[in-house]
Amino acid sequence: MACNSRASALDAMCFLLDRRPPPDSLAFVQFPQLFHNLSHKDIYANELRYIFGTRWFGLDGVRGPPLSGSGFYVRRDALYGATPTADFMPDATAVAELKTRFGHSDRLVASLRSPGVPPEAEAMMSLAALASCAYEAGTAWGAGVGFMYQSVVEDYFTGFQRFFARGWTSAYCYPEPRPAFLGSVPTNLNDVLVQNKRWMSGMLAVGVSRRHSPLACRPLLRASLLQAMAYAYFGFAALCAVPVLCYATLPQLCLLRGVPLFPCPAATAAAFASSLLQHMAEVCVSRRGRLDLRTWWNEQRFWVLNALTAQLFGCVSAAQELLGARALDFDLTSKAAVDGSLYQDGVFDFTGCSALLLPATTLSVLNAAAIVAGTWKMSSSSSSSSGGFHFAPQLFLMCYGAALSYPLLEGMFLRRDPARVPPRITALSVALAAVLLAAMLG
Repeated sequence: MACNSRASALDAMCFLLDRRPPPDSLAFVQFPQLFHNLSHKDIYANELRYIFGTRWFGLDGVRGPPLSGSGFYVRRDALYGATPTADFMPDATAVAELKTRFGHSDRLVASLRSPGVPPEAEAMMSLAALASCAYEAGTAWGAGVGFMYQSVVEDYFTGFQRFFARGWTSAYCYPEPRPAFLGSVPTNLNDVLVQNKRWMSGMLAVGVSRRHSPLACRPLLRASLLQAMAYAYFGFAALCAVPVLCYATLPQLCLLRGVPLFPCPAATAAAFASSLLQHMAEVCVSRRGRLDLRTWWNEQRFWVLNALTAQLFGCVSAAQELLGARALDFDLTSKAAVDGSLYQDGVFDFTGCSALLLPATTLSVLNAAAIVAGTWKMSSSSSSSSGGFHFAPQLFLMCYGAALSYPLLEGMFLRRDPARVPPRITALSVALAAVLLAAMLG
């Protein structure tokens, strides 16, 4: 991410200098993350429209949106551990105590004691020692000062624990038409899934933490209940993998076994349609009333794909950390300027995909095979037409899942270019799907 408009600083100061009540409680001003290499087709939902175009606007009315990693202006005293009612550093604090807390830089300590005096250019150059890896050793950086290090999602973790749990608020600023900040998105599916896996595992680890969970009693002393619930929604987002995994297996099993999964087809259809319409309404609102079916479909497709890959593995990683088996890894996301022509053309690029994609490809093959086997079994059975009607909802749901997973099926069986699904993943997916299908039919 990089600043794309000098006016963004002035926009942030309009919020930070606002003296309307509650006074001096605003910790940071968050801007949306926008991207210069975003495809107009955006098959990986890289725009994050549902975050910066919908949910952050809603959270702006509940004491402010979360800290989003980049594209924000933050108050220095809030980042250093102050609260809205108490300074992070009493006037009588000794220099030795400040160096113990903030490090041995005389210039930094002097700026803390005289925050209104801007340092000279030579003084700024002398602060280059702060970039040393050893500078923060033995200080409060990473725990009591600055960003908190105990999580791979340091923005989510710091935003709630450092700011909101101490009584601070935030504001959301979405300037138009010139974006305040611009960045790069990954143009490879594997990089997108790795990035989402890190987000999901990190937020879930915070969510289930007894000490740092947004629903814990200590943060609720100053953070509002609605805000804590909103943070918990993101903290437990990885658990969406569980119901999606059920929908990717139970309808197929019940259809092959001849068991109607949904006893009231009309109610099931109404619930399914209302869910799709709600998503479509959110897209229309974020598009200023324009019906954008492409964005709606891409987000539907990637939501399912992300649940069966990044969110599922995120749950596994968080569970391993919770049980002490292993610590969470900070998986870096490649943002290098590589050839993104497939992404720009709306074609999935499976280059580099590993076992992270295996659950989605296996269940896609299983679903397609179950549709064929289940339809043949229904047509050859002696069941009445009314009995077949009870299977219509789950058959429709399976066909809808097949439409969402078409890029995976195409990448496994129809494409021959180097960016197709790796053959070893295809072979393993077919083998696992055959075993599951045999178990269902057995």
